[in-house]
Amino acid sequence: MKAGEIIRIIIFVVIGLGLMFWIQPLIYTGRYIRLRDVVAVDWVADNYSIGAGVVFGFSIFATLLWSFFTAKAQIRGAVDVSRWQVMWWLLGLLPIIGIAIALIFINQSDDALLSLAGFFIFDGLIWLFWLPTATSSPGLFKHIPPGSFMLRRIIG
Repeated sequence: MKAGEIIRIIIFVVIGLGLMFWIQPLIYTGRYIRLRDVVAVDWVADNYSIGAGVVFGFSIFATLLWSFFTAKAQIRGAVDVSRWQVMWWLLGLLPIIGIAIALIFINQSDDALLSLAGFFIFDGLIWLFWLPTATSSPGLFKHIPPGSFMLRRIIG
């Protein structure tokens, strides 16, 4: 992997950390999203933080696995690339599993369920998995994530 690809991954992770563990808790504790069935400050400390940690961990793990595998892989042709597409989609299940664990087993607020699902899908699946893999996949892997061709044309 090139230095620019690694730096992009680090930037996405740092921004994701800020979103998940600073800005979104402020949205709940600042009562921009009202939670009537729990005390927001306690819920953020007891439930949100743990769920966000699970989603963050699963998403970063999937992104790092993709980065490690693609940095070490050697492709001989189009057949190999199509096999790697399957690998990308399978690794994309890891953030989804993390989101499901966080929403089903950790969340104790019905009022927060919809907003929390939206935040976790954006954070874990889009921001921490899709964007880093779409912008930082090396060589012949760079067009495997859906939308990566258009995204790379936009960012240069």
